[in-house]
Amino acid sequence: MPNWITIILADLNDARVAELIAVVREEALAVGQGDPMPRRITTVTDELRNAIAYGGKPLDANATTIPNGLKDLAVEKIFRGLKGRLLIALTDDEVRAEALYQKRLEQLTRGEWPVDVPDTAQETPPVTPSIGYFGSETPLRR
Repeated sequence: MPNWITIILADLNDARVAELIAVVREEALAVGQGDPMPRRITTVTDELRNAIAYGGKPLDANATTIPNGLKDLAVEKIFRGLKGRLLIALTDDEVRAEALYQKRLEQLTRGEWPVDVPDTAQETPPVTPSIGYFGSETPLRR
């Protein structure tokens, strides 16, 4: 089993009832609008990869992958995003899951959450951690 994986439709179907996944993907589309699921997967994948890189951990060379250990967290985040586009309120469990997701992002950004070793490490990290203000060369005082 690889350490880093690409999230696919089957992962969402495994986590939720397939008919429910179909509803949040297919309802309320504008004329000509495509399936929003691939964009949600990309958004969550990029968000997690950026947090990992910022935390100083190596990324897998395949930009569509995330650590296998973050799969469930990512799948649930993708589902909440798809559900939110239909203006369906989150359940109490989903609200708690979103809070956990945000906490994990913070921990990943600080390099405080363990990350699976990449199957094929990316040679150059895309994000360089900084102790300064964004866009500033002035470091923060401690």
